[in-house]
Amino acid sequence: MHHRSYEIPELPLPLAAACIGRIHLAPLFASRHPLSSSRATEDPGGIQQTQSLEAEWATVQESLQDADILSVDCATEAAFCSEMDAVTFPAIRVYNEDGTITRYRGPRRSKSILAFYRRVSRPVVSEITDPAISLHDFTTSDDITFTAEFLPKGASLYEWQYRNLARQYHDRYSFAILPPSQQQSAIRCRNNINDENFTLKELWLVGALDELVSQCTAPLILELTRKDIAELGQLTQRTGKHLAVHYFTESHDGKEIYHEEMLGLAKKYSKEVLFTIVDTNEHPLMSSAAGLGSGSGISIENLRTGDLFPYERAKISAADLEAFLLDIVQGNILPWDGSRANVAHDEL
Repeated sequence: MHHRSYEIPELPLPLAAACIGRIHLAPLFASRHPLSSSRATEDPGGIQQTQSLEAEWATVQESLQDADILSVDCATEAAFCSEMDAVTFPAIRVYNEDGTITRYRGPRRSKSILAFYRRVSRPVVSEITDPAISLHDFTTSDDITFTAEFLPKGASLYEWQYRNLARQYHDRYSFAILPPSQQQSAIRCRNNINDENFTLKELWLVGALDELVSQCTAPLILELTRKDIAELGQLTQRTGKHLAVHYFTESHDGKEIYHEEMLGLAKKYSKEVLFTIVDTNEHPLMSSAAGLGSGSGISIENLRTGDLFPYERAKISAADLEAFLLDIVQGNILPWDGSRANVAHDEL
């Protein structure tokens, strides 16, 4: 592959690439943050994201050995990155056979990237002709799946709406149509992360399809992005929740362990409490502002008053956290006063 020619037409399609300082061209493309450029000093968060993506991208390359993957260093291949419209780094994209580009918006983890690639490599809407054989395989093939069945009456309109929805969300969720098995058209959504199922039968209601997507795809534990943090007040107003449990960590493994441990608790209190994960690599100042030092920790926030209840503990179980939450609600624990003296530790 001759990078400096900047010629793409001879490459196989679909093409995906990641702009990570190098560009990875395949059916998968990634661009890496140019560590030696002036932009790197302006955006240290981009450097950290780039460095964390490197190992993950190596796993992606190993898993997609049959695909052609290109990685381009945007510090040395600035013209090529500009031509590819790689402005912010890192970035991951799929270049499709029809010339369109599908941008990856998910976590920079190999598992998520590979799921994204498999998803966009399938048809926008899969056709399941024998549900008894393949329905289970499909509904367990992705974190979130949608399946639809339409009776002849009204089928053309409902199917048109469904296919439009699939085109809109094809990069994030998987969609299929199967033969009708009941006396009513229906669209179903399976959330394998939360172990939840949702069904929509009132397809004629305005906004019902969007509401189904919103309900089914809402995470029980939200990993906060910069946009989420900026809109946290609006989010809490929409949900009506008055407490937030913020877990701070710099470890990807720590996120997964915490998510697995606390998922049941988050489901139990889903109407009252917002559970979040904050990556301290991307938001290094937030843990101190929440009453914690460096490293991992939990801080409970009263979203109505702004009071904080930091809880530093190397390991915490769902039972420990639930007890701490109940103590806060019952007024047994005073909010943080800005000092280190009243931060809850292991002795609780």
